[in-house]
Amino acid sequence: MKRLSIIIPTLNEEEGIAKVFCSIPEEIREQSEIIVVDVSTDYTPIIAERLGAKVIKMEKRGKGRQMREAVELSEGEILIFLDGDGTDPPGFIPELLEKLEGANLVLGCRSNKKFEEEDDKMMRQIFKVYRPFVGSLFSLIDFNASDPLAGFRAIRRKDWDKLNLTSDAFEIETEINIKAIKQGFIIEEVPIPHLKRCGGVGKSKFTRSPEQWLKISRMFLQYFSDEALKLKIENWEAKLKSKLKIK
Repeated sequence: MKRLSIIIPTLNEEEGIAKVFCSIPEEIREQSEIIVVDVSTDYTPIIAERLGAKVIKMEKRGKGRQMREAVELSEGEILIFLDGDGTDPPGFIPELLEKLEGANLVLGCRSNKKFEEEDDKMMRQIFKVYRPFVGSLFSLIDFNASDPLAGFRAIRRKDWDKLNLTSDAFEIETEINIKAIKQGFIIEEVPIPHLKRCGGVGKSKFTRSPEQWLKISRMFLQYFSDEALKLKIENWEAKLKSKLKIK
């Protein structure tokens, strides 16, 4: 049995999956099973399989659904999640594992820290626009990571099981964060560079459809009953709608 399960949910990432796979440090690969859970219509699963990944093909799209299915079929005691577009640097996995020794959940977060040789100026600028929205929302529940919706994260299987996750779509990271707070998990982060997405920029639901932010805030209301917090969330929603001109 492998100690680590590296899980990569993919949707048409043929331009990035080889970079992601080949960037995993050799010493990490030796103790890992690499699982690509895929809903692509391009060559992503073929490339991943030829590189040695275990490929799980799914019919229904949804990042949460993909992550949960991959965990069910995995064996590692530690789960590491990576996006398949090249924006998460696998070379930082050892740092996540080191932090996990004293934590329940570790995120690989983009932040204000600069990595001169690797940083992409455009991705850093996008983060500067995105960060105030997401940061102000998650700070309401004292989840203060630099990039709360980071897809790059590590968690022990036993802690994953405690969360009893149900999300099928992109809300999965929000659900993880909320339930981690409610469970009293120790949450740490590792700064990572702002890497350019392989295949271009603009695939994010948040940039294409700002209304997706409201789905995240509604999840907060689902899990927290405190009236003062509800009011703060509703005020956050009102400001968001005004700024982004959402009806």
